[in-house]
Parts: sequence; structure tokens; C-alpha cells
Amino acid sequence: MKFLASATYRAALSLLMAFMIVHPVRADQADQAPIVPLTRTIVDAAQYPWSAVGRINISGVATRSHCTGALIGERLVVTAAHCLYYRQTNRYVSPDLVHFVAGYQQGEFVAHSTAFQILPAPGFVGELWADPSNMEHDWALIILNDPIGLQAGFLGYQALDEATLGNMLSSEKYFFLSGYPGTRAHAISVDEACRIEGILNAGVLLSHSCAIVGGDSGAPLIMEQGGSHQVVALNSATNVSLSDGSVTNTAVPVRTFLDLVERALRHTEADPQILPGHRRLGRPPTAVN
Repeated sequence: MKFLASATYRAALSLLMAFMIVHPVRADQADQAPIVPLTRTIVDAAQYPWSAVGRINISGVATRSHCTGALIGERLVVTAAHCLYYRQTNRYVSPDLVHFVAGYQQGEFVAHSTAFQILPAPGFVGELWADPSNMEHDWALIILNDPIGLQAGFLGYQALDEATLGNMLSSEKYFFLSGYPGTRAHAISVDEACRIEGILNAGVLLSHSCAIVGGDSGAPLIMEQGGSHQVVALNSATNVSLSDGSVTNTAVPVRTFLDLVERALRHTEADPQILPGHRRLGRPPTAVN
């Protein structure tokens, strides 16, 4: 797959990214080391399915930040709500300041679009940002101006019920987590062998073992099934204290915001092909210029 942007545009975007601050990190973890070493594999961002993952870059007069997001449709990206909230102004950033760069790697990328609309979780309270009460609401959808999921491909999704999750806890089922951590902000890297370790807060949060640091907020937890790569949850926070005194990483399961995902897909695509059981298959790139 060739990279789709012009040389001039790539150069301009690369310059912008060079000045990006590795931010936001969840405030309650900002001064703490990750609970697991960052032992991840750098992969080829131009190759599907990793081309469907990208950097969310926010560029304004007073803010520079990045998080991770994933395409789950032609124009639909999923990420963490706190990535889109600017605490200095106590408001969400304007959509025109949000750039999604699919398959980004060291200044090259597969496709790019600005946001048309951002849809953060209704229950997310921006002023509380990293408060534990916000974690289950730490998700957001971004509707893009352009259907770059055709060029980069998009991931599927699957809403795992508690029974299925419970079975996975007792099995050797591994998941992928892919993102742009602050320690490697210009290269996508993947933890290929992390696990869902627990179900928290009556199923509205998951505990997971994936290796993460700041910049991985919004990164997808991906399950490979039948040749399709399905997003099952979004990474939210690290070093979260549990009642037994241990700490863990948390992720918001897709089923938490499933209704909004499917409404957005029906609004932005002529034939979204949503399957029974609230799941959708991923799709490799179908159009390359």
C-alpha cells in the first residue's frame, strides 16, 4: 500500500507533529511509571489492520496534544473522551482542531481527515477528568469529514456480553492493543499478548494487562476472530487502584456505547452491514489513489 498524502502535505503535517506535546496523560497517573514495561512490537502502519489505527492530533492556539484512535467505519473513529476535553477552557475542543491521521509512522501516513463532529459520552464530566467516577464514561466517537476508512480500512467491533467475558477470563485468550505511546509517539506499536483480567463495576469497565503509557488513551483492544479484527474495548487509564490494594489498567467495553456507534454508522454509511449480535466485520482498504 502506498501512502496517500502529497509530499507537501506530508511535510507540513510532519512539522506539526514534531511540535506535539505528549499529552494528555490521565492526571492521576501523570507522575507515575507504567505498571508494566513497555514491551511492544513496532509494526508497519501502512499495512492493514494497523492502517486503521491512527493518531488523534489536536492543534490549537493554546493546546497541542495527541491520543490514539481507531477507525470502525468509513468516517467513524473511537477514542477516549478525555482526549477531546481541554481543561484550561473547561470545554471540548472544536472539531476543526481535531485531526485523525490513519496509519501514521515517522512522518508518513495512509490517510488524514479533520473531524466533522465529536460525540463524547454524555456521562463524562470534563471538570472531573481523571476521577474514578469518570472512567466508565471515558469514550467518544469522532465523525470525520472524509470517508478515509475506504483508504485505510477499518476495524470491526464486537460487543462481548458478561458470559463471554467470563469465559475469556479463564482461558488463554489474548488480545492486541495498538497505539502511539508517549515513549514512541511517532511509531505505532502493538502488545500482541495482553489479556482481559477482570470485569469491574458490574461490567461497565474491564481490567486488562496491556502495556500502556500516556498517548495510549483511546487505543483499541482488538480481538482476532475468523480473520477479522474486532475492537472490543477502548483503553482508558493505568495504575487504577482496586479494593484489594492492587493496581490495574482499565478499558471501556464497546457494548457500553454500542447504540451510539450503530446510529452513527447508519447515519454515515449507505449499507453498514451490522450483523446479528451487535457486531460488525472489519474491512481492508478498498480504494487507493
